[in-house]
Amino acid sequence: MAVGCVTVATAVRLALTAVMGPTAPFVTMFPAVLLAAVIGGLWPGLLAIALSIAATWYFFFTSGTGFGSLSAADVTSTVLFTLGALLVVLVATSMRRAVERLGEAQEKLLAALDVSNTGTWRWDIQRDIVEWDPAMVNVFGLSLKKTPRNLEEFVSLIHPEDRGYARTVIGDSIKHGKTIEYEFRAVLPEGEERWIYDRSRPVYDPEGKPLYMIGACLDITRRKKAEERQSLLIHELNHRVKNTLATVQSLAIQTMRSSPDPEAFQSNFMARLMALSATHDLLTQTYWESASLSEVIEAELRPHGGIDQERIKARGDAVRLKPQQALSLGLAFHELATNAIKYGALSSPQGQLSITWNLKTDAAGERQLLIHWHEQGGPPVAKPKRQGFGTRLIDRSIVHELGGLIEVDYASTGLECRIKVPLASS
Repeated sequence: MAVGCVTVATAVRLALTAVMGPTAPFVTMFPAVLLAAVIGGLWPGLLAIALSIAATWYFFFTSGTGFGSLSAADVTSTVLFTLGALLVVLVATSMRRAVERLGEAQEKLLAALDVSNTGTWRWDIQRDIVEWDPAMVNVFGLSLKKTPRNLEEFVSLIHPEDRGYARTVIGDSIKHGKTIEYEFRAVLPEGEERWIYDRSRPVYDPEGKPLYMIGACLDITRRKKAEERQSLLIHELNHRVKNTLATVQSLAIQTMRSSPDPEAFQSNFMARLMALSATHDLLTQTYWESASLSEVIEAELRPHGGIDQERIKARGDAVRLKPQQALSLGLAFHELATNAIKYGALSSPQGQLSITWNLKTDAAGERQLLIHWHEQGGPPVAKPKRQGFGTRLIDRSIVHELGGLIEVDYASTGLECRIKVPLASS
């Protein structure tokens, strides 16, 4: 770099000798030193100084015959060139480092803006020219060729329902000279909507005339979706709490009516509350989105020894239940298990319980969940003379709350219960 610059500078100075004569031999060396320092840095600049002095001495001071004795003028011009060239090199190197640091800072800023989904912009109010940094392109999902050039093109990116509000806020900011913060929806080229948060302020000249407005836009789509989801969850939670309280109230009233004494009421009511709580725990783990049927069955049979696949067997398709389906089926399984413990197969050491289920699609294309509860090996079974609360609770849970069907067969070899639930029901 330094050698090339000095070579060209020397050739140019020699070409000018016919016009300038021997005066100002270093005149073309200063640009060579400056160029070497700007492009290469400190050491190429210092090398260019040394080569410039050597070339000048050889071609102009000694005329190619040797260095011999130099005149005072030659020595003075050499010293002045050296000092001036050193100053040029130091200034150029300092400026070069400042530019490098500025470039590094800009790269870091753009990286930070890109990671945070933020972009900056500038609007020249007098000339109506909009300038975006590269990060703004990502915020609005545009290409560099489609960035807005004026205010109208920028406003066209805003959702039609939010444009009037954005114009009003911007106009009010320019009029009163205040920093503004507002949110709006942007419409991407593919039709996708994004929520944008903007903070900007106007800048004025000494006479109070608005010159330009600068600002930053932040993509807050995720935050907005999270807020919407939180609001939906709170609404859903309120709904679920009301339903749960109503269920508990009904369980308390009906259990009280069917219990012969306070001790029986306490025992039966607490058992049903625990059954309801077990299903609640499963739903809480998935933020009340769904629960696995196999987990619901396992939770309700856990107080009775759990599913060991020997005395109590359970198998079936992978099924996810909606919250209301899980709660209703959980109560139904609890009542069936309680009945099996008191009067059915689980009241006998030799008794066995089998629970199977599968999914089928009916003629209308709707999915149906079929559950088969089969007891055997217990004491003889007979149909009860009157319908107890447990039976009514099962019927209410399956038929009235889930829109399903239930068939109970009091076979002498063991109770069989077949449940059909449409999974489209909520």
